[in-house]
Amino acid sequence: MATKRYLAKYRLLKETYEGITVKGISDITWYRTVASLKQYLSLEIESIQAQSIVETYAQLKRKCPAFSFRTSDFSERWQAFKHFYDGEEVQYTGQQFLVALADYLKINLDDVPRSTRYYWFRQATLSYKALQSYQSKDLALVAFVAAKWAINKRSQPIKSATIEVLALVK
Repeated sequence: MATKRYLAKYRLLKETYEGITVKGISDITWYRTVASLKQYLSLEIESIQAQSIVETYAQLKRKCPAFSFRTSDFSERWQAFKHFYDGEEVQYTGQQFLVALADYLKINLDDVPRSTRYYWFRQATLSYKALQSYQSKDLALVAFVAAKWAINKRSQPIKSATIEVLALVK
């Protein structure tokens, strides 16, 4: 049975989340969110770090509404996020980051349309500039968004439009 102190802190964390995201959240969705925060971020409701964890998650969710624990590809996207967030605090130029990201995701940067690169940054509320310096922690959300593109690209069948291949199909 939950204690009064636990329930009060649970409600306070929900209010904190709603205040930062500027959106209400249903009780069942909050319950599921807390379960995910416990799983991925080691949230303990009565801990000192609980407020900070919820604030960080809410800020991520506000910046990128697609940031969800409930997608089938979340684990792989989360690893990309953590790679840039948990590592050393490194500064990258926009171009250096894209090269590092392509290397991490094992994609060919030439296959990524220019508009897609800008989209990744926009989703993380950043503006892409090739020579601008960014902190790796700020780019972690870009990596999270880009990982979805890489996962989707890998799952697509290889397309071939050569006449020889088309002739074989007929």
